[in-house]
Amino acid sequence: MKHTPSTFAYLTLLLWVVLLLPGLGKANLANYCRNDKGTSLQLKIVLNSRDTIPPQEEENFDSPFGASEYQPYNPDPFADKKESPSKIIQAQKVEVEDHKPRLYKVPESYTGFKIEIKKAPKPLSASHDIFFQHGNLFAEKLQDESISYMLGAFSNADEANLFLSDFLIKRYPEARVVEYKAGSRLY
Repeated sequence: MKHTPSTFAYLTLLLWVVLLLPGLGKANLANYCRNDKGTSLQLKIVLNSRDTIPPQEEENFDSPFGASEYQPYNPDPFADKKESPSKIIQAQKVEVEDHKPRLYKVPESYTGFKIEIKKAPKPLSASHDIFFQHGNLFAEKLQDESISYMLGAFSNADEANLFLSDFLIKRYPEARVVEYKAGSRLY
């Protein structure tokens, strides 16, 4: 008999199947030894006696998972139940305000700093972007009859300038800090 490399490969495979594979798959080997009634043969007891995990109760794969008994398909599950009255929620009218710009006048006693973001020769329309992007806008009619739109309330010029440079200057390049003393605008 000639020994070729393929003969050596077949012998190695046979050795693997006969000797090593059953040792690696003890759980599978035990499952193959079960009989029809769901109990296992003596082989499972021998394998479990060497296991460090305590044996658990026997599983029965014939019973449905999480259900007490098998329920066959019912094409109309509501056939035997009485029909309950439908719950209809009556429509209610909810009053919604139309979006109107919320502009405030600068209080007569205000002392501090505000940021003028827009100066317009006449009042802006209610649909202008400025009213949708900012809340608490202040408006003041200036001596030249133009309208100044401002926001913020800062106690010192440094805070106002910092806010202007960090958040507003890119969007409003013409924006500037305005000072008020006792409700009067200082230029």
